[in-house]
Amino acid sequence: MIKEKCIIGFLYLFAYLPWSAIHATGWLISYLLFHFNGRERRNTAINIKIAYPTFSPQKRSHLIRQSLYATALTYVEIPRIWLRPETLKNRIEPNGVGEVIDTLLQKNNGLIFAIPHLGNWEMISTAINLSRPSLPITALYRPPRQAFLEPLLKRGRTQYNIKVAPTSRTGLKALSQALKHHEIVAILPDQIPKSAGSAAIAAPFFGHDVLTMTLLNRLAAKHQSPVLFLWAERLPDRRYRLQYFIGNTQNANPDTKTAATAMNQDIERCITSHPEQYQWVYRRFEPVDPTQPNPYHRPAK
Repeated sequence: MIKEKCIIGFLYLFAYLPWSAIHATGWLISYLLFHFNGRERRNTAINIKIAYPTFSPQKRSHLIRQSLYATALTYVEIPRIWLRPETLKNRIEPNGVGEVIDTLLQKNNGLIFAIPHLGNWEMISTAINLSRPSLPITALYRPPRQAFLEPLLKRGRTQYNIKVAPTSRTGLKALSQALKHHEIVAILPDQIPKSAGSAAIAAPFFGHDVLTMTLLNRLAAKHQSPVLFLWAERLPDRRYRLQYFIGNTQNANPDTKTAATAMNQDIERCITSHPEQYQWVYRRFEPVDPTQPNPYHRPAK
């Protein structure tokens, strides 16, 4: 209990630090992650080598450093985003997203936001609110492993008329109902499913078959909803600009493999724009076939 209160108190304290101090902390964390060669650096290095096999060792090392820094920044910025969102409105440029949303919603099939782990996805709700205040959005989320953080997560993500839907049968039903009522749902399409089956299928990603979620594509096919890919690009002056494009129409293909392939191609398109801002720490290239070598397993000594 004491440990949990200390963590919560630390997050509240962090929310009131100057933006420069928050970013300095992010740099320090990324420096330690890189030089201590822990799981985060190893996973990042493996993923980048798989995704960009032609890069020189020097170029890969530079990209690893940049990615770890971007990942650390995303997490140290979260307390400010969740607890003091009113201070962020001068830090993100909506970049005309409101007009695009209006056009897509006019089709009366709802709209799916596909938000990869690129830039700072927690900033996107602020950008949307600047363009279209109180626009109803239902966002899928995975409950944190530390249950005591869930109330804080919900508080941070339910601003601006946003409802959260857990990764459960009830949550999935809420997403479908929102689209049925011509509303918006938000999904992180590069979340890694636990296993193949109804929730996942093997589809190519940077030239390698990986487990890929089917939820987004099934919702798009069922409701014929357009998909808008979004990310908050981190700018050199510690501000953000919302970037986006309308996804491939094949995202709504009833053939699961075709749809998942199209979605991964769109995710790649997002990442290729700023690979240094992608969160490469996840084991995205786990082998689909368990008999295949796992690139994340260290060889036995």
